[in-house]
Amino acid sequence: MTEKKDPTTNSARRFVFIAQWRFSEMLALALICALGALILVIHLATWGAQTRREAKFCVPVPCVVDSVAARPETDKTGVETLYRPEVTISYEFEGESYTGVAYDRTTLTDDQGFSYTLAEAEKALAPFPPGCENLCWIRQDAPTQVILVKTPSFWGWVFLFIPTLIIISGASLLISRLYDRAFSEEEKANSKRRKTQYPTLPQRIDRPLARGAVKNLSPDARTRFASVVGAVGAILWNVAAWTIAVYVAKVAETTGDKIAAAIFILIFCGTGLLFACRLWTRRRIERAVGTMAITVNAFPIQPGRRVNVELTLKGPARAKRFDVALQCVEVARFAQGTNTVAHHKEIYDSTLMTRFDVDVSSKAETTERFSFVVPIGAMHSFQSEHNEIIWKLVARMELGDGGVFARDYELVVMPFAPKD
Repeated sequence: MTEKKDPTTNSARRFVFIAQWRFSEMLALALICALGALILVIHLATWGAQTRREAKFCVPVPCVVDSVAARPETDKTGVETLYRPEVTISYEFEGESYTGVAYDRTTLTDDQGFSYTLAEAEKALAPFPPGCENLCWIRQDAPTQVILVKTPSFWGWVFLFIPTLIIISGASLLISRLYDRAFSEEEKANSKRRKTQYPTLPQRIDRPLARGAVKNLSPDARTRFASVVGAVGAILWNVAAWTIAVYVAKVAETTGDKIAAAIFILIFCGTGLLFACRLWTRRRIERAVGTMAITVNAFPIQPGRRVNVELTLKGPARAKRFDVALQCVEVARFAQGTNTVAHHKEIYDSTLMTRFDVDVSSKAETTERFSFVVPIGAMHSFQSEHNEIIWKLVARMELGDGGVFARDYELVVMPFAPKD
């Protein structure tokens, strides 16, 4: 008999168990998604609108460089002197001649752009010697506003990317949780008749099997759906991260802000690689354990009656040891502060089958047949707000690299009903 604490007893660990989320946690996730959407809308209304106006109204015009200068300004502390590069250019637009000071977007105003040291400012001015011809961009509705270096804002794309990832990740988790809730409600509706007859039995009861019929058992559908959502989220994250990373790298070559670009790529692309490694590891394990199909000739199960089990393992599958056990687990839940603590205790564990050095090649399969009897007097399946009795078949594989992979196939055991 073993006793263990449920891994979903605190918010940090319960984060990965979507089915265990409480309403308050779902509401918090929805608020985070709403905050990300708000940041995205504000950013699009400011930086996005400005970028769109420039793309729509700015046109390239030939210009000639007259002179260059690094304009100094002392910061608010009065200690450090910063500079901004200024290039005086001459250009013509619609038959009129103009002369103005330009560099990038910050030179459109008098108090912005002072973020360079003298060496950095001189390096920025080096490509524009006096007398050279170049292209500048002016607004058609305001020809005096001119930009010589037209590069998209690095941080503008960063603040566009971050809320987008928040929305994608949060929406994926919310959809998964809402699907789980809808799935559970459907199960409740389908088992209403059984629940009325046995109010404390779990709500996963089908009609009794007819003579000669079998029932296919499968792992929890919520786990499979969560895996699909995780894969889609990881793919979207990597596509977005690496697409923006390529663009950020190109911008960094122009602006010289290579440290910020490296930090951005390290954080977001590194996170994407971690997701990809996790998916690859899970896929490798799933391929190593093959595909299992379990059928039983009785469901729900009556104590004292023999149940025949047929297990089909489809390759490729390789394991040092393969066990199937019948287990009964008692779950007790109670409130502890703001969290719900659950303790699991195995009250019955019987090994039904053991095989060593399992090796099933691809497109091949092997079948194992065995049986079990739930002891008379054993507690039947039970489910309430604070207590639960779970009967299940556990298929456990010990892999060659020392890892262990297990699948649970839940059963429903009815109360003992002796024959007349």
